[in-house]
Amino acid sequence: GPLGSVNIISGALELRKKTVADVMTHINDAFMLSLDALLDFETVSEIMNSGYSRIPVYDGDRKNIVTLLYIKDLAFVDTDDNTPLKTLCEFYQNPVHFVFEDYTLDIMFNQFKEGTIGHIAFVHRVNNEGDGDPFYETVGLVTLEDVIEELIQAEIVDELE
Repeated sequence: GPLGSVNIISGALELRKKTVADVMTHINDAFMLSLDALLDFETVSEIMNSGYSRIPVYDGDRKNIVTLLYIKDLAFVDTDDNTPLKTLCEFYQNPVHFVFEDYTLDIMFNQFKEGTIGHIAFVHRVNNEGDGDPFYETVGLVTLEDVIEELIQAEIVDELE
């Protein structure tokens, strides 16, 4: 009924108050793969069991995310071949997108909705703590699901008030 639409509006307003930093998965907690990985039975099983459809791939350092592996990219991989992940990544070249940690969730939601950046983005912040020049540091990742969850939570809280 009409009440439902009111809640969605208040949920959307709630999204303006929260930033990407509030809902992101910290980079240390994310399920990721090293670019050096081999797609053997063990690794592919781990990927399948992770429950994620998009997996960040890093080169050397976990903060150095270079591409994404989509579960569907594994369709033609034979685990007996021990294919290097790098080979697959070079073939598919799935792009990664970065956003800043102070982006509000309404902006993030619109970006995801437009479909130009897919359903996952990596979160940058400016690190100016050291003596050197400030640099961008990858601190986390945010997905469309994270944002929708916030939207729904805001609505549910409304219902209870």
